[in-house]
Amino acid sequence: MASSFLPRHFLSVADISEADARKIFEEVAHQKRGGVQGVGSDLPLQGQVWALLFRKPSTRTRISFDLAVRQLGGSTLFLSATELQLSRGEPMEDTARVLGRMVQGAVIRTFAQEEIETFARSSGISTVNALTDQEHPCQVLADIFTFEEKRGPLSGKTVAFLGDASCNVARSWALAASLFRFHLRFGAPRAFFCDVENPWIVQTELADEAVRGADLLYTDVWISMGREEESALREKAFAPYQINRSLVRRAKADALVLHCLPAYRGKEIDGELFEERAPDIFDEAENRLHVQKGLLRWLATR
Repeated sequence: MASSFLPRHFLSVADISEADARKIFEEVAHQKRGGVQGVGSDLPLQGQVWALLFRKPSTRTRISFDLAVRQLGGSTLFLSATELQLSRGEPMEDTARVLGRMVQGAVIRTFAQEEIETFARSSGISTVNALTDQEHPCQVLADIFTFEEKRGPLSGKTVAFLGDASCNVARSWALAASLFRFHLRFGAPRAFFCDVENPWIVQTELADEAVRGADLLYTDVWISMGREEESALREKAFAPYQINRSLVRRAKADALVLHCLPAYRGKEIDGELFEERAPDIFDEAENRLHVQKGLLRWLATR
């Protein structure tokens, strides 16, 4: 049966305080400085089994969470939703109540935010949002860590997000702006503006205006999973927001260029520019593992 304590969850950027995020980042930086890449003596998940329940395909998220759990002493159970009774209509709350009696935590990648919230509420075990249509909070934590690792505190700096500001990654960036107190400029067609509003956010249809003087230029794919039928419309709408050398010249001279991957060269980012900035982008991808480990440590600390 599930334990009697109230588990911690990470379903949204809004679920964490800046102080807790800083603790995670400090631990991650300490581990990386010490060269700790694999299993160490501190194994907070020893003896635990974590379910990785995925409705959507994944590369970085699946691999980083699988390794993170294992390197912290636990083991993983990968569950494709198509192979579970979920695919035949079993309610998520029933699946959650079963898993809650058999495993110690869950990492879920699905469509609706409401589904992961239902799982967390019903299971009695720590639950992590590994991407929904609403948010991708783990990605943005790793992005912020990467920026600060290379350029120092993000507070007071300016991030320019170009392309689909209505996507899940953009929404998590918007929530993070008020948490970490940085300026966030979305450059996007008005029909694709972000639905999160706070004093740290500016939205503009002018890509030049979004990137002017920015410390970080960021983009995501134009065609998110489940939006494939809109490909032609989206490619036309987002074409002016491609990150290329012309836009980079309008940012600060030492501005970082990051991409959460996968990247479609020649669409959301110029191919040559991508390869030039690949060392930073793939450091960002590697940091998914390190930050995932820090997050799991935080979840295990009660």
